Amino acid sequence: MNSTHVSSMTRPKSILVATSLNDLDLLLPVAIEQARNTGAMIWLLHVIPPEAYVSIEAGAYPFVGKEKEYRAAEAALVKVASELREKNLPCAYEVRRWYPVDEIKGFIREHSVKRLIVGTSGRGKLGKLLIGSVAEQLIRSLDIPVCTLGPHFKPPSPNRPHRILFALSLRHHPEHSLKFAVDLAAGSAADLTVLNVAEQDLGDEGLAAGAMSKIEELLKEIQPTQVQPQIRIRSGEPAEEILAECTASGPQLLVLSAFLASPLSAKFRTGVAYRVIAKAPCPIFTLRSGSKTRANGNYREFSDVQMGSSYSGQF
Repeated sequence: MNSTHVSSMTRPKSILVATSLNDLDLLLPVAIEQARNTGAMIWLLHVIPPEAYVSIEAGAYPFVGKEKEYRAAEAALVKVASELREKNLPCAYEVRRWYPVDEIKGFIREHSVKRLIVGTSGRGKLGKLLIGSVAEQLIRSLDIPVCTLGPHFKPPSPNRPHRILFALSLRHHPEHSLKFAVDLAAGSAADLTVLNVAEQDLGDEGLAAGAMSKIEELLKEIQPTQVQPQIRIRSGEPAEEILAECTASGPQLLVLSAFLASPLSAKFRTGVAYRVIAKAPCPIFTLRSGSKTRANGNYREFSDVQMGSSYSGQF
């Protein structure tokens, strides 16, 4: 991923908020803050899935229910878009019908959107359609940052120092996600902590020093910025350690570099990224990681042979 592409993601021209409507009170403050930090316009998108038209409430007249659902969604987004424009925030909206994942991905392609904000904790009769399945599929398939707000999200206090935590895996090439995290911190005048977690006991100081050295090497390859990241090495179960670091440092944003989990992990939602998103108290940016590092390449000292199953970011 080149620096121009990363820059378009850290300073996007537009941000898409994919909403179930019931989650707008959670998503909008985050979207507004990000839009003001980047100068981006806000797109609001609500997708009415086919399930909405075959519900018991639709009865014998599904098409009547279909149009009623569409008009109600449009009216809700008109009101929100108008309120945002009054705050000098450019905003547009759209309501679509069909499967949410397909429509969201189609919208992103059509409008060249470089950032997506989506909730993962649905409320209301259709809310569960957006939890897990939709956000999960989008994170797996999109090449742009996906910002998720999980069920434990808590708005930060206004006077708290701005911190970003980046959980980095050395089992997959992390260069583009590291560049994103550094640029994100630079653009928001935030402190950045780079965290690497290994499940193996790091009583071996040489192993910890090796991880620290590799991260420092990666940071030197990034164009100099005013950001001076702090590096943290932890040992333990990856999801638990990432969440523990969130509790300890209280970041306003968490950045994960994730790659696809095995079919079994995906089915039962045991991947690291899923478990972190389900419990983290802050918004989470997830980017698809680079290719897996080779055992005989520059990252061999951090292969799963020598470090056990270090944080992999599996969703």
